[in-house]
Amino acid sequence: MSCCSACGQHACACGCGEPARTPLPLYNRPGLHALSYRVGTYADFMATMQIDLSSAVLPALQGLRTRDPGDASMALLDAWAIGADVISFYQERIANEGYLRTATERCSVLQLGRLVDYRLRPGVSASVYLAYTLNSNSGPVTIPAGSKAQSVPAPGEQMQTFETAEALDASSDWNALLPRLSRPQDIRARAPASAATQSIPVSVISSMDQLWITGTDQHLKQGDRLLFLFGDLATGEQALRVVKTAEPQQASQLTKVTLQALDPATTAIIDAAGIALDGLAAYTSDPNYATWESAITWVRRMLLLGGDNRGSYHELVTHAIFGDDQPPPGPPPVATFTQAVNDAFGTHSPPPSPTYGTLINVLYQALKLPPQVQPVNSLRLPRSAAIALAPASDARPQLLLNFEARLVGSFYAGWAGVPQSAPSPALSGIYVLRTPACLFGYNAVVPTGLQANQNPATKKDLPYVPGPAPDWKPSTQHELADVLQLDNAYDSIEADSYVVIRKPSDDPGSLPVVARVRNVKVHPRTDYGMSGKTTALALANDTGTALWDISHDTDSSTLRGTQVYAQSEALNPADVPINDLVGNVVPANVPTDSATRLTLDGAIDGFKAGRWVIVQGQRADVPGANPVTAAELVMIAGVEQGASSQLPGDTVHSTLVFANKGLAYQYVRNTVSIYANVVHATNGETRNEVLGNGDGSVAMPSFALKQAPLTFVSAPTVDGVQSTLKVIVNGMQWHEVESLAGAAPADRSFVTSTDDGGKTSVIFGDGVHGARVPTGVENLVATYRNGIGTPGNVDAGQISLLATKPLGVKDVINPLAATGGADAETRDQARRNVPLAVLALDRLVSVTDYADFARTFGGIGKASAVKLGAQVWVTIAGAGDVPIDATSDVYGNLLQAMQRYGDPSLSVGLNVRELLALTLSAKIGLLADFTWDAVEPLVRARLLERFGFERRELAQSIYLSEIVACMQGVRGVAWVDVDAFGSLDEATILAGFGIDTADKGDNAAGVGFISSTMATSSSGNAAQTTGGVNSSVPVLGARYDANGVLKPAQLAYFLADVPDTLLLQETS
Repeated sequence: MSCCSACGQHACACGCGEPARTPLPLYNRPGLHALSYRVGTYADFMATMQIDLSSAVLPALQGLRTRDPGDASMALLDAWAIGADVISFYQERIANEGYLRTATERCSVLQLGRLVDYRLRPGVSASVYLAYTLNSNSGPVTIPAGSKAQSVPAPGEQMQTFETAEALDASSDWNALLPRLSRPQDIRARAPASAATQSIPVSVISSMDQLWITGTDQHLKQGDRLLFLFGDLATGEQALRVVKTAEPQQASQLTKVTLQALDPATTAIIDAAGIALDGLAAYTSDPNYATWESAITWVRRMLLLGGDNRGSYHELVTHAIFGDDQPPPGPPPVATFTQAVNDAFGTHSPPPSPTYGTLINVLYQALKLPPQVQPVNSLRLPRSAAIALAPASDARPQLLLNFEARLVGSFYAGWAGVPQSAPSPALSGIYVLRTPACLFGYNAVVPTGLQANQNPATKKDLPYVPGPAPDWKPSTQHELADVLQLDNAYDSIEADSYVVIRKPSDDPGSLPVVARVRNVKVHPRTDYGMSGKTTALALANDTGTALWDISHDTDSSTLRGTQVYAQSEALNPADVPINDLVGNVVPANVPTDSATRLTLDGAIDGFKAGRWVIVQGQRADVPGANPVTAAELVMIAGVEQGASSQLPGDTVHSTLVFANKGLAYQYVRNTVSIYANVVHATNGETRNEVLGNGDGSVAMPSFALKQAPLTFVSAPTVDGVQSTLKVIVNGMQWHEVESLAGAAPADRSFVTSTDDGGKTSVIFGDGVHGARVPTGVENLVATYRNGIGTPGNVDAGQISLLATKPLGVKDVINPLAATGGADAETRDQARRNVPLAVLALDRLVSVTDYADFARTFGGIGKASAVKLGAQVWVTIAGAGDVPIDATSDVYGNLLQAMQRYGDPSLSVGLNVRELLALTLSAKIGLLADFTWDAVEPLVRARLLERFGFERRELAQSIYLSEIVACMQGVRGVAWVDVDAFGSLDEATILAGFGIDTADKGDNAAGVGFISSTMATSSSGNAAQTTGGVNSSVPVLGARYDANGVLKPAQLAYFLADVPDTLLLQETS
């Protein structure tokens, strides 16, 4: 045995040999995520005991000189070393579990939280709005609160039960309300003076392009003439339009008639003439009034009845009316008319085409548009007596029915069928003129004669040539005044029908004639060198002046060129379809459908303010050929009943007035359906069970609920949730409290405790702190709901099974997806939130308090707050980053809770986080003996965990050194070479669509785009670069951008669902 170099004695006996290795020093610097608290390991304990065998201070053990592991003494030491190793291991674990930062068990965090009266959030039940459909023959039905509906699970999912949160008064008339789809046609000869401000469009005859008529058997065809009569024949106006197409609509039993458009110049001149004639009425004393009134009337009448606009003001007015003489001066309306005619014939450049962004950008921005924020419930709906009792409000007829109860059920049906406004005073009839005809003699042969040829070159061979001969003149004997002789026999023309006669003359005295046929006679006739049958139409005339007389014409031009349209058949105009979008943005003072108003297709009875409706249809504000169907929830702020005074013969229709800003989207009107039997529901199924037998001799008895987890619904409380548990003892309800410490001996109180497995127990008092449970058999009854968390976030249309079917109910559906469901608080979430519970202390004073309060609210995963101006803006992210809609219970209850517990004079805004997707491309070198297949998943998992949603905070920037250190810490990694590091936001991603990568090879354009956009995103996050690679990714808080638009705080993390954002490659 060797000697000690210090004293020369044997090393085992001198006492200055190897020192004892236990206990190990216990020092841990602040901020560690794990404590080192072992006084030794097996090797340390074994070595220390072997050293002590040779210690000079233990002379009795110096005889044990063997170190053979097979010796009994060494076996005894080995056993003690193992025991000490086990004890030190658990000692370290217990020490770690005693601190919030280092605890590894959720149960430990749960118990630590209870020390500061913090309970881990149990999760939040998903909420949804259900739309019920009743049988058509069913009367009013009240669907009680707690009615169950279940989802149809998708593969891998479980059926979810939802229960209505309140009773619903439903009616079959409200199954699927429709917007107003048609209105009476208001066809005018001239646009009314109020047309610019009139909310209901008027069809002016000169510019209208469609006509709707009743029936589908009108047999209209292209080229048919339609005669429009306004007023009587003597003092009114008439117009002739030509049919372009006629499309029978079998579903509605209507015919859609498309009219041939008039020349734009013609339309402009007709309208200008009407305005001028209205203006001339104030200048009757002007000496040239009659001249210009006659001239402008001729222009308007001629063009309305199908005449040619001549192509210029000179030809239309100067030449045609004044025979090329200089027109006399006229009053101011004439100058306006003259300018309008000249402008109509001028050339106008088409307006430039609107410039839009890329289609994907417009599409994305339209689809991401959130619904408008609605009142939390009907109790929060702002009401006004002036509006609620306004003359048009539904309260008026409802009050009236209280004076005469016998009218309930019949008044609305009768009222809706009575026209509330007078029929149109302008239009007196629409007729199709089926027979176009000419006058008898229009095709008579022109007589010819011979005369001497005066041409010296040809007169020798051709002494006589055809000479000019006068054409036939109208027969003064057979052409009678106010009698039309047509070119053939037309048996279908009847008396009392209308006829239009259009002469070819430019003479102002020869206006087109519209007359009524007094009688019809078909007879043979011989005249103008020809024989045949003719139809004589005698015109009704009470004016004393002939409407038609060509017997004194000097030639046959009128006879040959006159066109007659006869055989009129009356057409009945139908209601015209309304093509306006639902949800249009219009000025607030215009009483028409808008984002906050929607007129229904009829009158509804009993619909009250504060009810929910869901508007569903195809969106019109989303570009693309494929229709996008959407739905949004709105609350009814009021119902108005009335008819439009601007529509002739209009009947009563109900108008829904929406709360707040109403609809966020625009819809194609004929696709819209309005679910009106809508009620709020939450995830969870009601259970009724006996907890057990009461025993008054037992203090603090505990009873476990058989079904887990207990349902908590979102509520505007400090915790953001409210339990659904109710406990009945001997028929009396007991009340849950936070703690029994403050309960009086007689208080019927209890507390609940939820273990780490989610099982809830009910704990009663001991007679000092809370009353004891009275003795009884099965006298403890609990009513509660179970089911909670993200499984309740089902898709739209997935809830369709009626578990509770009240009489008269047919089916149920959820037009909107269920939202707001959040799982119970995890260990890491609780680790961050426990300290926050003692900061706000249920009151909000500082800006930080708002962030702390929001982060501990049920369903919220992250929150930050900043004061901008006079308002506090809070940015939130859902637990697990689940989406939070502005219409969800979590959003509304959080906003309400912050207003309740905060400064009532301080305005609070709430926004959902802006996402930044981290991107990384790196090459990794491995240590010897390590394989890429084994190391790569570990590196990826470490990055996703360290830089995932749970480990990052709002407005927390990320540094490249963090990324490298994280990867370098994985076992087997030798070195890391980062190629690219950055982030992408929505705007940057959208900007990349449409980049042409064709013929670039290896996606060169895409690589260049990513390289450039990783450095600076569209949100203004300017990254610092080192050697061409970003050294950091700035993550911004809530702020105003350059345009003054508020932007929420950003949150940056790796998206596990998009693995291409994290590219890892092995390199040598």
